[in-house]
Amino acid sequence: MIEFINLGSGSSGNCTIIKYCDQILMIDAGFSGVELQRRLDAAHINVEHIRGILITHEHDDHIQGLKIFCKRNNDLPVYTNSLTAQRLTELNKCPVNNFVFNNGATFKVGPFTIEAFSISHDAIDPVGFVINVSGRKIGIATDLGFIGKMVPFKLKNSDILMLESNHEPDILRNSKRPSYLQNRILSKRGHLSNKEALSLIKDSIGASTRHILLAHLSADCNDRDLVATGIERELSAMDRSDVDFHIAYQDKNSPAVII
Repeated sequence: MIEFINLGSGSSGNCTIIKYCDQILMIDAGFSGVELQRRLDAAHINVEHIRGILITHEHDDHIQGLKIFCKRNNDLPVYTNSLTAQRLTELNKCPVNNFVFNNGATFKVGPFTIEAFSISHDAIDPVGFVINVSGRKIGIATDLGFIGKMVPFKLKNSDILMLESNHEPDILRNSKRPSYLQNRILSKRGHLSNKEALSLIKDSIGASTRHILLAHLSADCNDRDLVATGIERELSAMDRSDVDFHIAYQDKNSPAVII
């Protein structure tokens, strides 16, 4: 049995857990150390069973509590690519036990086989992940402003898909956010709109796909009902009533997805 639990997703923090038997993999650590522990406790996760933490990129909403959380828990191993490790070191946020992976190459953390792939975002070397365990595939791609061909190719036919659906352009343009920030979000190194997220789902979904988690929703430039209506319509058009979808929360854990 595999449990997939998002502990929160958005500009205030991101963290996801994958649990297989008693082996746990964490993706990102974007809350304070105290808040990470609180959310792990709420999900009944034993920190002693965490085999490693994967980091997508160095923005604070993905690494805020990383260094202190690792230090408090016997220097948990962390996995980043080399440029992200370099940037974390410059920021004095690199944990003691940091291991470097190469984008495009597979590596193992406990029972998990992992491949990182490059994505387009305004970080030093951001990545998404494909994680295989017990014959199941989990694909994760958040914080990207451009899809291209590589992302859906890597994510294709994942049993669980976690994808960004950040903003609705009209809401963003009419928001109080300054123009430079709007332009950053709308750029190819920003974040995916709801429409772009649906396009990525269409290109990534496969026969094995059973669960989709839409993540990193903007708190003030998106609408959960709008996102839900969009994916319901898209799944119906693809005749995929066998696929469940969930929308991640920022302020609390999402229900566990179990396969």
